[in-house]
Amino acid sequence: MRSEHYIIFENVLHAFDGPIISNVNHSDITDTTATITWETDAISNSFVEYSTNSDLSNSREQGTDIKNYTNHSVVLIGLDSNTTYYYRVKSERLGGGESVSDIHSFTTLSSEETEASRGGGGIIVIDKTDKEAPIINNVEITNITTNSAEIRWQTNEESTSFVEYGKDTNYGSTYGSWKMTTEHIVILNNLEPEKEYHFRVLSSDSWGNLSQSNDFVFKTISEEEGIGKEGTSTREKEEPTKESIVAEASRRALEILKKLMPEVSLNYLDDKISGDLSSIDNLLNLIPPPILSGEPKVDLEADNVTIYWQTDKEANSLVAIAPDDKFDPNKDDPYIQIVGDFDHYTTSHKVEIFNLKPNTIYHFQLRSKLPLGPMAKSRDFTFKTRLENLEITNLLPKITDSQTAIFRWLTNKPANSIVKITPYRGNVLSLEESKVIKDNNYTIVHEIKVEEFESGVVYEVEIKSQDQDGNIATDVLSQFSTSEDDYPPEISHIKTDSTIFIDQGNKIQTIISWLTNEPSTSRVYYQEGVHRGDKDLVSKTPLNTDYTREHIVVITKFKPGTVYSFRVESIDSGGNRSLSRVHTLMTPKQKESIFQMILRILEDTFGWLRKLR
Repeated sequence: MRSEHYIIFENVLHAFDGPIISNVNHSDITDTTATITWETDAISNSFVEYSTNSDLSNSREQGTDIKNYTNHSVVLIGLDSNTTYYYRVKSERLGGGESVSDIHSFTTLSSEETEASRGGGGIIVIDKTDKEAPIINNVEITNITTNSAEIRWQTNEESTSFVEYGKDTNYGSTYGSWKMTTEHIVILNNLEPEKEYHFRVLSSDSWGNLSQSNDFVFKTISEEEGIGKEGTSTREKEEPTKESIVAEASRRALEILKKLMPEVSLNYLDDKISGDLSSIDNLLNLIPPPILSGEPKVDLEADNVTIYWQTDKEANSLVAIAPDDKFDPNKDDPYIQIVGDFDHYTTSHKVEIFNLKPNTIYHFQLRSKLPLGPMAKSRDFTFKTRLENLEITNLLPKITDSQTAIFRWLTNKPANSIVKITPYRGNVLSLEESKVIKDNNYTIVHEIKVEEFESGVVYEVEIKSQDQDGNIATDVLSQFSTSEDDYPPEISHIKTDSTIFIDQGNKIQTIISWLTNEPSTSRVYYQEGVHRGDKDLVSKTPLNTDYTREHIVVITKFKPGTVYSFRVESIDSGGNRSLSRVHTLMTPKQKESIFQMILRILEDTFGWLRKLR
């Protein structure tokens, strides 16, 4: 059952079948657009999935998610000229249930054919659309350290700079810049020492064509290598000083101390160990180890963690860590990695660890050491990283003209790309005019081009990505406009049509219609007689606040056989008003019967008959 204002369902838990789709057609084909129409037996939304591949791989979608139509029409824009497209329509009804049509196809016209059909006077339009992706050359890995690496490459045209990287060819992390250049440099930070990393570079040009390189591999250097390189460089440049000699003596003394006493546990000393150390109490008093207070605080994310703790003395901040499947308590050191700051001494410690696996158990141990003395170690702790959430980052809208904008963003794992635009009309979102553009390819670098904006109109733009597990990430630009300059609507194609209804007392019905280049209101000003353009017409129709490009006003107050002057008015959502010039029309005369026609002829012939009336 359906009323004018709401839908009544027999059972809200009922699983509805999808609507029945019929009469799928394509029409109005140009070089860059096509109109797809179809019908459904129940009100539902309207989407067209299309691709240049017959199996609809690498497909995109355009349409609206408003479930309010049984007669559907979607205008596909941004198509390539002289290209065959395969498509199918999709509709989901209220209450759920989606139907998909069979696959159909059409071929867009060439630019020359489109121009000829528009009466272009023989002008040849050359399609300059860039369809070639950038060519990537000379990929290099330089300046590899314990925790960073510099990636360089070149492209044959200006394009963006991004690097996908990780421990294997699944990568998992992305970093880079949207800045357009031909010489690309991306520095990867927060890497782990002595680890092998896979990576590939990605560049997309201003038309959205994306290229990606082959897989490359590099390995970060160990902590010892990093320290050794720094030490060698320093000794080559500087002569030994008194301070360096003292530091070296201290280091050797520390090695002797380490041989005399074991490393001290951070949280406790059991009776047996205390007894073993009783003979060197005086030495322990000279070099006391730092002591940890309480358990550490752990802030968890899906792929990183931050660990906090306190010590009674200023010491460095280190965390030994290993995933559960690689933690071996039978080894002298059961952990596989040490992360932290070896050289900064504090009582409030913070260590951030990156590139962890989501939903994974890790073992860790806190370690803090004074400049001289034993290292303090905690007991073993564990944490489990969170499930990975899909996230949108680096959202960057780029306005190319008053009708077009390109939206680019990144996700932390492969997902599709969706942009929904909804205009404000009179400061209220016009949901009926919302448009959805969707790219079904799963990627981490996203780009959607929207070519249907209206100059000066404010939109809500919703950016959305959905991964293969159904996780959804969204970001909203609540006030987006392609242009600050807002122009009044352009009025064209004004037409009139009048009809007289004899069986209804010779009632006159006049229809006035016109078009505008943007959605706007409808009103007609009119007055009996012929009037100049500088005169205000005294009568007017009620203001129709439905924003539309096709305007129709019906007037039933006109007299038959009478001349009227009229002007049409349209106001867009920004308040800009357009008023047409003055037009005139004559309503139809009242039709005469045979007797009336004979009597009128006789009156015209014999004037004396008028006296008889």
